[in-house]
Order: sequence, then structure tokens, then C-alpha cells
Amino acid sequence: MLTPDAIFEAVAAATGPDLPPVATPEAVTEAELAIGYPLPPLLRRLYLELGNGGFGPRNAITGILDLDRDFHHGDIFESLNHSAVEYRHDPDKRMAGMVALLEWGCAISTLLDCRDPGGQMWGWDPDTCCREHSLFPMDITFNEWLADSIGQKYDDVFHDGYFEGDTSDTEGDAGDESGLIRLGVDDVDEDENQNAPCPYDPPVWVKGRRLR
Repeated sequence: MLTPDAIFEAVAAATGPDLPPVATPEAVTEAELAIGYPLPPLLRRLYLELGNGGFGPRNAITGILDLDRDFHHGDIFESLNHSAVEYRHDPDKRMAGMVALLEWGCAISTLLDCRDPGGQMWGWDPDTCCREHSLFPMDITFNEWLADSIGQKYDDVFHDGYFEGDTSDTEGDAGDESGLIRLGVDDVDEDENQNAPCPYDPPVWVKGRRLR
């Protein structure tokens, strides 16, 4: 496993030319207040010393809100602050304390759980079957995930080959950006079978890779 310093240097070397300026310490503090938990130390350093987002996989890690400087915007959530506030309203409270760290498109995201000091990574894919299974642990920490991203092409979301052997047979509505649907989930109140157990067999994730 690479050290945090080695990961920082490798990410910096792989970053594109259009990196936003670094975040201010005040902006980082405001983001952590919005989340309710501190950012992982390496991510905090990247924001303060490398750039306010725009690095990592696909040079697309979302920045934190900074009213005085540019930052890398997400597609659904403009900043980490915005996803943190939105996730506080998660009816199941599973996402409170998480942020949408990287948006892949079609409402698919990689989430960072800031409640965990190690920074556990989670996936959000509304094209599974139901709200319960749209959120899933990826069995990898932020530092491990970022180290694993070095040199990867990311032709698919999450990791290359992600869509091979896709076990989902339903698609969520990722086009509406209001309320729960903004999170990429159909309105469960409209499902007449909402109390029935979901038959979906969740895939197994090991160290950031979906095995089936």
C-alpha cells in the first residue's frame, strides 16, 4: 500500500492542466461543518495543496463550495457541501454524513462516508432495482481507492469492466433532480409492492471491484 505522501505525488503527477485553484482553509472548514464530520486527511490535503477538485479518477472529484475561488462542479451536486446537505434528508438516514465525491453520469456516483475515520467508499447506482440496493459498500477506504485509481482508464463507471455481468434487470429514473428522484431513486410511494421483499441478489464487492 502506498503511503499518503506517495499517493498525493502520484495523483498530482496525473492531474490535467485545467485544475482549479486550491481551496481556502475557511472553505474546507465550512465543508466539514456541512458534512458534520472531518474529511479524510489526504483528501483535505489535496483540496488545500493541489486543487479544489478536478483530480483523481477522470480528473472528476467534486470540489468544495468556495464563494471566492473556482472549484470543480459536479453534475447533480455542485459541490461536496450540496450533497452533504441533501443526504441529511435521506429518509433512511443511511447517507447522512456521506458526500458524493465523484459523479460518473446518469446519477451514478462514488460516495465517501466521512463518519468512518478511515473514509469508507460507497457506490450509488440507481439502475439496480430499488432504493435499498442502490447504495452499497465497496469494501475500500479512500486512500486505497485513490491509490488504486492511479493509472486506470475508467472506461466504465466505478472500475473498468463494471457493466460486464450486470445483474440488474430494472432501471431507475435518473432524469428528475427533485427530492428522492434527485438522488436517482423512483418514488417508493408509487410502488404498490413496496412492502414486498426485494428479490435482488446484491453483487459482492472486494476492494473496490464488483466480483459479480
